Amino acid sequence: MSSESPTPFRTVLRGYEPAQVDQHIRELTTSLTALQQQSEQLQRHVQELQQRTDAAESAVISAQEDNKDRAPTFTEFGERVAKILSLADDEARDLVTRARTDAEAIVADGESHAKKVRKEAEQYSLDWKSEVDAEAARILEEARTQADDMRDEAERDATARRSEAQALYEQERAKSAQAAAAFETTLAERRGKVEQEFAARTALAEQQLAAVTDRAAQVQREADRSRSEAERLSQQQLADANRQAQEIVAAAKDKSERIRAESERELAAATQRRDSINAQLTNVRQMLATLSGQPAMPLDLLADDDAEATTGSKKN
Repeated sequence: MSSESPTPFRTVLRGYEPAQVDQHIRELTTSLTALQQQSEQLQRHVQELQQRTDAAESAVISAQEDNKDRAPTFTEFGERVAKILSLADDEARDLVTRARTDAEAIVADGESHAKKVRKEAEQYSLDWKSEVDAEAARILEEARTQADDMRDEAERDATARRSEAQALYEQERAKSAQAAAAFETTLAERRGKVEQEFAARTALAEQQLAAVTDRAAQVQREADRSRSEAERLSQQQLADANRQAQEIVAAAKDKSERIRAESERELAAATQRRDSINAQLTNVRQMLATLSGQPAMPLDLLADDDAEATTGSKKN
């Protein structure tokens, strides 16, 4: 697993929880590491198959060289020659049988492993696609929920500020009414002074009323800006969620295609090695036929005999 920390996200007002985003990135990193390890295991298995095939080919070549070294000169006749030819024939047949068995085992193992890898790759692709679809749906749903919450909170904030401005306006208007009532009750005694005081209070009330009106307009403008910003953020988060989901699905499909292609190449390589070993076996049989003085048995007939022997051993 990589030692690098998860990709940092800039924290914004009412945005995604950074810890949840980091956890999601760590999970994706773990999945990617597991896929890389599986790919390395497949590469090691291919190398092992190649080594085993090389060993089988070396055994066949060694058998050919031994038989060449032991080729009779036919300068002497009799029991000794017959015995030498019989021993050489037995050894050659034993080498051919072992080489054929090893080759068939290698080919069968390669084909079985290739089928298993292909099946696992297809199943993994289906499982990964389902997981990605579910994750994308969850991210979209969270984005919609957060956008709705932000919109509702902005509306509640705007309503509260409008109510506050209205209360201030009513309070100042009540104060103005009280000042007017006091002015009326003391008009006879302190007309001049009260008129000046009333004018001053009226001017102050008008200033305060204008200030409250301006404040109410400012609150309304801020509420409109908050609502617009909330809508913009919600659209941006939805777009980011869609983009992230598409990238995850594309990466999963690409990984699945690579695994399937590697499996098919491995199967093709195993088939090619099988054909090469069969060709070597044909050469060995021709050499044995030359040594024994008997015609070489056709390759398809030997294959039938081997198949019957294999079937008989399975029945037993």
